[in-house]
Amino acid sequence: MLAKPALGQTGVMEERAVTGGRRTGNAAGTQAARGDMLRVGDHDIDLSRRTVVSRIDGASRRLTLKSLQVLLALVDEAGKVVSRDALLARVWPDTLPTDDVLTQAIALLRKAFGDDREAPRYIETIAKGGYRLLAAHEWTPTPADTAGTAETQTPPPAPRPVRRAPRWRWAAAAAASLLLVALVVFLHAGVARDDDDEGAPPASAAATSAPDTAPPYRAIVSTTEQETTPRLSPDGTQLVFARLDPVTRRQRLHIQRVSQANARPFAAPGPGEQDSLPAWSRDGRRIAFLRRAGQRCRFMVAAADGGDARAVGDCTDPDGLPFDWTPDGRGLVTGGTRTAADTGALRRLDLASGRWQALDYAIDRDAVDALPRHSPDGRWLGFRRGTTLGDLWVMPAAGGTPRRITTLRGDIRGWSWLPDSRGVVFSLVKEEVRLYRVDLAGGEPLPLPVLAGGNPVHPDIAADDWSMVFEIDRLRSGLFRLRTDGRGAAEPLFASSGVDLTPGISTDGATLAFVSDRSLHAQLWIGQPARPETLRAVAGIVPVPRHPPVWSGDGRRLLVIGRGEDGDRLFEVDVGSDAVTPLPVPAPSPTFAAYTDRDDRLLVGIDGGRGRLQLVLYARPDWRRVAAVEDVSVARYDAVGRRVCFTRPARAGIWCADTGLGSIVAYDTRLPAPAHYREWSVAGGTIYYDGPADGCQTSWRPLGDGRSDDDGACLIAAQGALPGSSSVDAAGRWLHVSLPLEHNIDVGWTPLQAPAASGGR
Repeated sequence: MLAKPALGQTGVMEERAVTGGRRTGNAAGTQAARGDMLRVGDHDIDLSRRTVVSRIDGASRRLTLKSLQVLLALVDEAGKVVSRDALLARVWPDTLPTDDVLTQAIALLRKAFGDDREAPRYIETIAKGGYRLLAAHEWTPTPADTAGTAETQTPPPAPRPVRRAPRWRWAAAAAASLLLVALVVFLHAGVARDDDDEGAPPASAAATSAPDTAPPYRAIVSTTEQETTPRLSPDGTQLVFARLDPVTRRQRLHIQRVSQANARPFAAPGPGEQDSLPAWSRDGRRIAFLRRAGQRCRFMVAAADGGDARAVGDCTDPDGLPFDWTPDGRGLVTGGTRTAADTGALRRLDLASGRWQALDYAIDRDAVDALPRHSPDGRWLGFRRGTTLGDLWVMPAAGGTPRRITTLRGDIRGWSWLPDSRGVVFSLVKEEVRLYRVDLAGGEPLPLPVLAGGNPVHPDIAADDWSMVFEIDRLRSGLFRLRTDGRGAAEPLFASSGVDLTPGISTDGATLAFVSDRSLHAQLWIGQPARPETLRAVAGIVPVPRHPPVWSGDGRRLLVIGRGEDGDRLFEVDVGSDAVTPLPVPAPSPTFAAYTDRDDRLLVGIDGGRGRLQLVLYARPDWRRVAAVEDVSVARYDAVGRRVCFTRPARAGIWCADTGLGSIVAYDTRLPAPAHYREWSVAGGTIYYDGPADGCQTSWRPLGDGRSDDDGACLIAAQGALPGSSSVDAAGRWLHVSLPLEHNIDVGWTPLQAPAASGGR
């Protein structure tokens, strides 16, 4: 559901393009009179902060970078019609944007100005022509300019909302970048809406010296099928990827020249077999990949120029995990979880013997290390540690003490080394999905240009060529409810043309809360499915769509993780008034929360350190820690059983504790697997699994050791709900889910800019 040009262009440089180098000529005066403050109609625009402040009610809205650039283009041609082609060429140069990006930028401007498309006062749409700025405008000096101390004064802080805006202003109050894509790409889906860089890791000082021009992104594999996990040959001339046939649902590998559009099948899986996760050997002569058949998973190797594939070893994980070749070409390295019997979570497969051996390096028990990649020079082995709170680490290729190279505590969706082995590029899911570069020597990650038309995930860079491929992920999803007895078809709820996620149903089954970008921004929505006219957006919060909103037992309040000034925060929403209150959790990065049987007790998942989650029971109002449990993926409160149940990141199953987080016992040791840690619900004192199982993509199975595998029902055989998108009413009659409506994944390519010291390789 989601959608980017070259290393070196940064958000810093794009900001410079907004505030400097503008064309001369405007209604207010000369170029010299233009500063960082622009007045349009009844609104003041601060270009440096990208904020629009109403001079009528003081309401403040934030613009995306591209929407601000569109506004400046209209200002420069005030009173004249500016064609869509001219706007696309000026604001999205050297790219292939869709018309949607301009439509969304105009819609955001209208919302910021409180304008009406049918009776415009600010921006007029000219049918088959373009757009025209109607409102009068003038450039005004900044306070620092007036005082004559522009270089020494510190600008005042950006305006902060101090009260909830009237409900009729909810749409304009949500001027923020699309946080929604965070979960969407986590689910292998995406839709790019804008290129706001707020909330992204700050650019390093090196960003200020980056060139203003960026190499172009382009799609080199673009069909109606899903093409995933692209990998470049070491010389950057060939591409191998997995393609899913939408009819047979069979996946096999394809290979093509980067300069050509025709791909040919690679290897030949047998009946019932699926091939995935290809990887080139360092010399470019062989390709390794995974082959699955039912519950069996094997590593295969084939010559890159064709020939039969041979099995070299069984997978250590039945689902298969990303892997890399060793620099000498004699083995493969994959990730996983450290168990009591192993020294480390990273393991090496010896191709000659087919035997696995754990790498010897410093790691805690139950830690999750994945996505291993060797540096092109063979000196280093990097990997991602953690899942929801992940970071990149690096250590000597032979093992040793890992060193953390990022402090993101974020959702990293793939990464790759630069050809000079001095840095890496990774995909980070946050307010938007974006690529970043970080150097091993230190410094903050540097954001790369935004991709128009999709989300860039799983980047791969050629070992000997400064070029990169990545997935371009796009998806549209909708909300549905399913009878848990398996009868009847899925019933659509609150239909929209956007991305609807994380439905949370109230205990009485009457009201649904969810996250959607139907207003062109990620917002929290609340409504009664039986009365669609009650649907409304809640102002004052930009939700993080990782988990569904959690209802209190009386149905009057919601717990929602949202975006704050310094990262994610926990908010409580009063459903009657839609008032939003930030809760002062005394720990960074809360990831989930749940009510208990006491109003003065709250369960919160926080960063326990080293990329691991900790479940904490807090006493309110002083937020005293009452108890804690380590290594918890997500927890839910069972009101009937008066217990707290949770999953773990490295072990399959569900555990339950009493309301004080004591007396922990294993409830089910089979399901869910760590990859499906959110696919379970509590109803009537019973825990149910709603993920894929036994040929059914969306199931409904009661859990508990001793339960029969035949219990439950298959709700949708061929389609899975988006992970983390399910909730059930207290009676357990209806499961509410988000289902993909349209989903396509293509392969993008871009040249990268080699540092001068590297010689371009």
